[in-house]
Amino acid sequence: MKFSSFQKKNLLLILFLVFLSECNYKPLFDKNQVGQMSFSNIEVSGDKRTAQILINKLAINRDKTGKFTLNVDAEKNVRVSNKSASAKILEYQITLNYMIEIKENMNNRVVYSKKIENTQNFKPSNNYSDTINNEKKIIENISSLIAKQILNELSLALRNDT
Repeated sequence: MKFSSFQKKNLLLILFLVFLSECNYKPLFDKNQVGQMSFSNIEVSGDKRTAQILINKLAINRDKTGKFTLNVDAEKNVRVSNKSASAKILEYQITLNYMIEIKENMNNRVVYSKKIENTQNFKPSNNYSDTINNEKKIIENISSLIAKQILNELSLALRNDT
């Protein structure tokens, strides 16, 4: 019996789907699993504004009956990274440090713990308020990147626990 190329492709596709359904495939990043986490307590230390930005970016569920506790320790450091010969500031460097820890409430087991640091440079504007706005935008951007990293790593950690 001869098969046409169309029939061969269909047969391979059907075989692939049969094998895939039988192998208990789970995606690496499972949004539902992270979204089902609820936190009964959220503790913030250090730079509270920076920590709260990260917590908002994580979009976590707060529930008094939640299974987990979230600890966020944030530190923001802004320094001059480049000056001209006349002492005019040419560039700032902002560094955000986060220490994230997630514990189960029942047995006080640490599910996720990580220290994350990210640094970016920015140039000052002619207006001080524009420079402050640039700093706020960079803090938002860094917090978004770190939140995505935490969600990905947390999804992997939870996947390995189940």
